[in-house]
Amino acid sequence: MRYPERIDKILPRVLKELNLDTRLKEVEITKHWTDVVGKKISQHARAININNGNLYVIVDNPIWQAQLFLLKNKILKKFNKLDANLKDIKFIIAKGDSFKE
Repeated sequence: MRYPERIDKILPRVLKELNLDTRLKEVEITKHWTDVVGKKISQHARAININNGNLYVIVDNPIWQAQLFLLKNKILKKFNKLDANLKDIKFIIAKGDSFKE
């Protein structure tokens, strides 16, 4: 008969298997969006997700999408100074009221 394992032995293994440590880091990175790009840009664009090294940003109109595309490398460098390890930024134009929280 096996005895139960201690929770402090099980929990790190479970968290690693669920990849929660990476996911938590990604959530923290998106919280820095306003700090990285500034208040004016954050009024028109919002980081919504990270997947496979890509930061997904929703923008409120095509003009801001074009402007941010030109600033993409600068934004990536700032995020990567925060240990974000991002490869790219994908800008998505909001449909209807989807930009509003």
